[in-house]
Amino acid sequence: HLSNQLISFIMVLKYSTQLLPALLALQLILSFSQHASADDIVDDDDDDGSWKQINEEEDEIGYIQSLIVNTPAVASVESSYQYIEVYDSDHFGKVFVLDDCLQLTEKDAPHYNEMLAHVPVMEYLARRSNDDDLKEPMKVLVVGGGDGYVVSELLKYPQIGSIDHVELDEEVINVSKKYLPWGDAWKDERVNLVIGDGAAFVKEQAEEGRSYHVIVQDASDPFWLDKDGGVTTLPSSVLYDTSHFESLYKLLRPKEGVLMFQAETYNIPSNLESIRKWRNLLQDLGFATPRYGSISISTYPTGQIGFFAAHARGDKEEEKFCESDDACDGDSGSSVILDKMDTLPEMNWNEILAQFNELGGKTLYYHPRIHRSSFDLPLWVEEYLYGNGAGI
Repeated sequence: HLSNQLISFIMVLKYSTQLLPALLALQLILSFSQHASADDIVDDDDDDGSWKQINEEEDEIGYIQSLIVNTPAVASVESSYQYIEVYDSDHFGKVFVLDDCLQLTEKDAPHYNEMLAHVPVMEYLARRSNDDDLKEPMKVLVVGGGDGYVVSELLKYPQIGSIDHVELDEEVINVSKKYLPWGDAWKDERVNLVIGDGAAFVKEQAEEGRSYHVIVQDASDPFWLDKDGGVTTLPSSVLYDTSHFESLYKLLRPKEGVLMFQAETYNIPSNLESIRKWRNLLQDLGFATPRYGSISISTYPTGQIGFFAAHARGDKEEEKFCESDDACDGDSGSSVILDKMDTLPEMNWNEILAQFNELGGKTLYYHPRIHRSSFDLPLWVEEYLYGNGAGI
């Protein structure tokens, strides 16, 4: 671009009355040419090949964030479903990536995974603290979460007698076993690993009349919006449809079972709409006070992700189920937005504290106070989810 710079310099000389302003103008032009263009700034690779950027883009809100990882990758495996990579990074430790999408980092993985594991188990134990049925070992189902972190956290509870872990992609398990620090989780005799379709497993178990005390669904995003508003439905969408949630409800112990699942960020409009729809759906299915909780996590888009915690209630034969995929989509007469914000169900927080103090292993993010406060949301989010729903 030197010729363009000289032309600009000549034009400056032509219309300048003094030499000094012209020289300053040339210096400014040359200085600008030395800076990287926008394309250079988002370039994925360093010139010397020692690092690359993992970019997370949200076209819907014009948002992008990047994480620098060291190259080459520690592991690169192509499975029947996706491309699996593990990188090292200077600050975040191991970085787990699927199809170029960041799944977790070693440093802040506790934020998300500890909440998904401990919130439902603690709530189950607290609400059943005076019940003789607690002598029965707990049965837990984990759908997804092939990295194994949720399973490793659940194993800290001696009250849990068995964990059925269902993961579609066996290669995700194999890579996690070899490269992630909690990869020994599946060696525990209480863990039953099932390689298969999570939605199909849940439906089959429900039809056979099986039941679980706690179900944790650690699924990836069900959809994605591009900058033109087009919706791309992703494979995990089957884990968020009405029939699947109905099967999950049937799988929970009546009056006591707890469901926990990943529920996106409230900072993206389409996600927030889905959060409200899922809450209405859970209510229609018979869950008691489904609550959206928030997690702070720096490497996920916008630095925030959420979950739903919902308790079963009543006897199954008395509960109402949606008769079709449209029955609980938020438009039916039974799906009415509450006029006031939900409150936590009766919860024995002293019991939760006691259980936390007896936990068989340390946590890095979870503790009883952050558990309780996670359901306190920004006012505009609470008003949209629990109020009149006007605006996003």
